[in-house]
Amino acid sequence: MDKILRKKRYIILFVAPALILYIIFGLIPIFYNLYLSLFQTNLMEVKNFVGLNNYKQLFQDHFFIKALGNNLKFVYGCYVAHMGFALVLAQILTQNIVKSRLFQCVYFMPSVICGTAIGLLWKFIYNPEFGLLNSLLEFLGLEHWIHNWLADEKTVIPALIVVTMWQFVGYHMLIQIAAMREVDGNLYEAAKIDGVTEWQKFRCITFPLIKPVLAIDSILIISGSLKLYDLIAVTTMGGPNHASEVLTTYMYYTGFKTLKFGYSSTISVVLLVLCLIAAALVKMVFRTKRGVDE
Repeated sequence: MDKILRKKRYIILFVAPALILYIIFGLIPIFYNLYLSLFQTNLMEVKNFVGLNNYKQLFQDHFFIKALGNNLKFVYGCYVAHMGFALVLAQILTQNIVKSRLFQCVYFMPSVICGTAIGLLWKFIYNPEFGLLNSLLEFLGLEHWIHNWLADEKTVIPALIVVTMWQFVGYHMLIQIAAMREVDGNLYEAAKIDGVTEWQKFRCITFPLIKPVLAIDSILIISGSLKLYDLIAVTTMGGPNHASEVLTTYMYYTGFKTLKFGYSSTISVVLLVLCLIAAALVKMVFRTKRGVDE
């Protein structure tokens, strides 16, 4: 096998199928989308070349600015919730506790359910009339907390962040558990002999050594928050009054409701740029911190 892998033609033979699929279904659509963003078109009539006018119009569009702001709120809220809870759960479940693997399966299970089903489930939970959440609050004597969670501009984004946390925190937890289990156990033994507390072990040993994995996980969380669509489409479709509108829902509206596919492509280009910027910033931040620690 080693002799085969030393020959470049065999390496190309193994890589080629995946590379061809990536080019066809990945790179070509991206470049076509960039091309389409320079036109005013509904894909059925002759395209009208407008250059960068779509981009100029974009940043004068009140709804786009609103969607962008909401997206940034989702990114901040999801990052804090997902990373924080995942780290806590991962740290607890890597200890020698009873039924650790069972808890890992339970926490991970929601992440394998499709987003549409999750959205429908939580739409019923948040229902103001017969929803589980308000019924529970009423049962506990907290009637003053009963609320129409998805119809209030102040609560709709936090309510949706809770749903994404419930769905994906187990996924990020497993990534971090895998990283924690790669840490050399001798370091913990030496720390235990020195009388180091659990918090000090986490801060001085675990956290610095899993930073490369946390950087990857951060990119997954941020890019996932930027591309969030199915949950919002099922629960609010950007409402109320565009309070939960994000770039993906606005892109769908401009493309498939108003047939402005050139303008919709422009929004998707901005979304792609935001994901690239986020990845670069995460890489820079974690690299800087690692350099300081060293």
